[in-house]
Amino acid sequence: MPQKLPKTFIIGSIITLVVLVIIYLFTKLPSGGEKENISQVSYSGADKCAACHKRVTPDIVQQFSKSTMAHSGVRCIDCHVVDRSNPMGKEHEGFFITSFPTPKQCAKCHPAETRQFEHSRHGGPAWVALTGFSDFNSDQQKLIEQIPEVNRDAAGIITATRNAVFDMEGPSVTKAACQTCHAIGRPNADGSIGNCNKCHLRHEFSIGQVRKPEVCGQCHLGPDHPQMEIYHESAHGVMYQTGGSKWNWSQKTGRLTTQDMPAPTCATCHISGFGNQATTHDVGQRLSKFLFAAVTQDRPNAFEGREAMKAICANCHTNPFIDEQYTKADSVTAFVNSKVQEASQIMQGLVKDGIISSKPFDNAISFDAFDLWHYYGRTAKFGAYMGGPDFVQWHGVYPLLEQLTKVKEEAAALRAAHKQGVKR
Repeated sequence: MPQKLPKTFIIGSIITLVVLVIIYLFTKLPSGGEKENISQVSYSGADKCAACHKRVTPDIVQQFSKSTMAHSGVRCIDCHVVDRSNPMGKEHEGFFITSFPTPKQCAKCHPAETRQFEHSRHGGPAWVALTGFSDFNSDQQKLIEQIPEVNRDAAGIITATRNAVFDMEGPSVTKAACQTCHAIGRPNADGSIGNCNKCHLRHEFSIGQVRKPEVCGQCHLGPDHPQMEIYHESAHGVMYQTGGSKWNWSQKTGRLTTQDMPAPTCATCHISGFGNQATTHDVGQRLSKFLFAAVTQDRPNAFEGREAMKAICANCHTNPFIDEQYTKADSVTAFVNSKVQEASQIMQGLVKDGIISSKPFDNAISFDAFDLWHYYGRTAKFGAYMGGPDFVQWHGVYPLLEQLTKVKEEAAALRAAHKQGVKR
């Protein structure tokens, strides 16, 4: 006769089997994929959004599920649902939504950042450079008038300084070209200005992503504003390219130190809270000069801006070293200013004497005069302040001087032909 098993052994075996079955059910049975954080949030409409978009746009749900917004309980409807009076809204599955949330939505949770952005050159002035004030309503124009970054004449009156290339090329080109970047300050139909998504790429909204220079390099590159190329040439850029993979990109806002990032990126210098400087979305707050202008002048907040930037530099460098870098850069800027002014006087003289038209790009010499400051002058100045010697020299001052010589020779030829009654 087989020996009877002890009762305790049987009960223990049953309990063990039940536990194993439960573990299997929770870990092995198919569940339609890994659960996203967003679908675990309990609120009206969330499951509906996630359930549908997991099929239609699964990448968006996946991205958002990783975001700090999702982990903080932010819902799809918090950003996308708008008031029914909003001209950018539309009916969608029982909700009235906008497909493109504007700073008006962002301001609900980020009022300070939105206000700083609106008062920066990334705001309205970016679009003014293309179209002037024609696309802005009266309230938006009043907001722009408060920004010290817009161009003003000697009497302090705002002048909508536009790049004439925009009109010359027309929408068949500009919609795929300059508008793409300058749309960061485009007016929206809901009364807001700008597009936060130009930098904060949705839907993950990663702070680590926006701290990397490639984000700024989407727009700040090329012959007229080669900040990305200059950065890569600089010592800061070399440190980023060779060691950046080890940096702590996800450090919380306000806690960023040299322990996290031993060298700066664009964001560190211009936006991030670092050392004794608080975070700002006004990209001009730490700047002291209008380097983008043909003839560079001090910004209204020149002293405060330079002191703020020096405070960022002081996290790694000594004050004498910082002062020396600024002295060298200011010297380059003064030199470039003198050459641009010389070319400008030549062009003004030709117009005054009726030799050429005042219409932009109406003749070959106006293209050459434009390139002189818009490409080479800017490049030299940016390179000087960002630590890019090759851009100061061979991409900046040298071609600037070559271009100035060309303008002088062309002007002399035009005057000679005009004197002889020959049209050129």
